[in-house]
Amino acid sequence: MSFKRYQGKKVFITGGSAGIGKGIALELAKAGASVIVSARGKSNLEQTVKELNAVGSPTAIFDYSVLDVSDKNAADKAAKKAIQTLGGLDILICSSGFAKTGEASDMKDEVYRNLMDVNYFGHVNITLAFQDHFRKQKSGEIAFLASTLAFFSIYGYGAYSASKFAIVGFAQAFRQEMMLHNVKVKLFFPPTTDTPGLEKENTDKPLLSKEIEMGSALNVVHKIESVAEAILKWLPNKKFFGYTGWDSWLQYFLFRHFPEFSIRLTDSELKSAQARLDKKQKVL
Repeated sequence: MSFKRYQGKKVFITGGSAGIGKGIALELAKAGASVIVSARGKSNLEQTVKELNAVGSPTAIFDYSVLDVSDKNAADKAAKKAIQTLGGLDILICSSGFAKTGEASDMKDEVYRNLMDVNYFGHVNITLAFQDHFRKQKSGEIAFLASTLAFFSIYGYGAYSASKFAIVGFAQAFRQEMMLHNVKVKLFFPPTTDTPGLEKENTDKPLLSKEIEMGSALNVVHKIESVAEAILKWLPNKKFFGYTGWDSWLQYFLFRHFPEFSIRLTDSELKSAQARLDKKQKVL
């Protein structure tokens, strides 16, 4: 897929050393954009920049920023350095985040807080770090990547979903604030995606959560490349909300317009999953 409109654009991506963030970075590099990726792990960032240089334009700038987005001061410093390195910024993509699953009573307090610090405050910190630049420039695009679990939640995902729901509330209000400065703010709901983060998430996911996902007709696991392409295709259009494929759109449509029906549907999936687990345990 060709993304010529990104040629020459200057982009900063959080969570850019792996998963969806890295997928977006590679597509942008192929399109001729200059990209700075940020994350906490230096070695993965260095590898990502090598890959960006391999596929990107020889005149483009590719760099990385070792950054913990939950640290507001670090986010401010990273933003200033990125603007100096790139000579400005056109697009900010907030893709940092992680998942941790478990029943509410099994989750330690530090997990709840860490999810909010990274998934929610991480988006807020980096966005506010670049805010003055975008306001003065009176142009630009800011994309928040939340999750399909930012508009509904299921067994085992309460702590994670809460941190993603928070992004939605902030993004909607921030969109209006920046609209007055001619800056576009948008919100994308990535689906379940085959990323290193998902692999890690599955190592200690409750069995019932896994069973629910396996039995759900709407839970399609997408490839990184398809999600990255969907995001870059959606970013220029006028729609605030963005989705990958029919399954994500249908989930949002049902929970937006038929919330009580959708709740009953997820309850039915929960009960069916529990029955399947019980049957498996009897066999064992």
